[in-house]
Amino acid sequence: MFKPCVRINFPRTEHLANYLLMENSQSQDSVFPAKKPLGVVLIEAGLVSIHQVELALQEQETSTERIGEILSRHGWIKQQTVDFFAEKWSKVLEEKKKKPLPYYLNKAGLLDKEQINTILELQKLKPEKVRFHNLVSEQGYLSQKTVDFFLACLYNIHKPRQISVYQPYEILRKYIQGQRSFTRVDLSKSSLAGLSLKEIKLDGSNLREADLTRVNLSESSLIRVNLNLSNLNKAILTRANCSNSFFTGANLREAHLEQANFSGTILKGADFQEAYLAKVDFSGADLTAAKLNLNYPYEVFYDESTIFDSGIKSQLVGWKKK
Repeated sequence: MFKPCVRINFPRTEHLANYLLMENSQSQDSVFPAKKPLGVVLIEAGLVSIHQVELALQEQETSTERIGEILSRHGWIKQQTVDFFAEKWSKVLEEKKKKPLPYYLNKAGLLDKEQINTILELQKLKPEKVRFHNLVSEQGYLSQKTVDFFLACLYNIHKPRQISVYQPYEILRKYIQGQRSFTRVDLSKSSLAGLSLKEIKLDGSNLREADLTRVNLSESSLIRVNLNLSNLNKAILTRANCSNSFFTGANLREAHLEQANFSGTILKGADFQEAYLAKVDFSGADLTAAKLNLNYPYEVFYDESTIFDSGIKSQLVGWKKK
């Protein structure tokens, strides 16, 4: 939702253009390739979430609509914005001389002329010079992620942290089409938050620092996966095979882990507070410095080779030695 703004007569086009041209230097080559799936571009721009794209891809399986049309129909994004990125974005990236930022935000349906004019008027009132793009995010018209995306793509400035959306998007697309095996993929620092990827096979993959909040990985195979420092808050890993994997420093708070297999897994410093661990197997796991309860009202399994902090084993209640 955009903030309401007062009506101010929009300045003559040539005056606005001259003024705004001072705001941005002449363009350099884009730091991003022009040809990407629409869903990837919209996620990177912070205009839709990967979960919304997931739902759109699912609908597309039984629909003749394009993904942008589905996203727009749900009200997650304007059709004007979809059309801009689907039809004009690649050409914009190829332009040798870029126009001012407000021009593109207006063409993309992200700011109307009244909003642009309001920002310009506010800019004049500032005692010190403030860039137009700073006010756009500061005043809540667009997210900082969206502003940074435009600045990076168009002017090579404010380059956002390089986290590929393409790989998780392609996995999601193929998963919805029926594929389940995606071994040895690199999803480090990627966001899969809220996705349903039940029975997926990610053996040998790298998900270090990935955002897996509320992801559903029930009955999945996660053997020898790097999940160090990953966020699995409220994730579902019921009957998931996580054996011989790496969860050092991982956040598993409030995760549902019933019957998950963590045998031989490194779980140093992992946070299991308020997680559901019924019949979880920690045989041979390293639980050094892990944050977990010592007293559970259900069975949690370990064996002689499970590593705990010194003196912990004598305090275990509900834990069953195999």
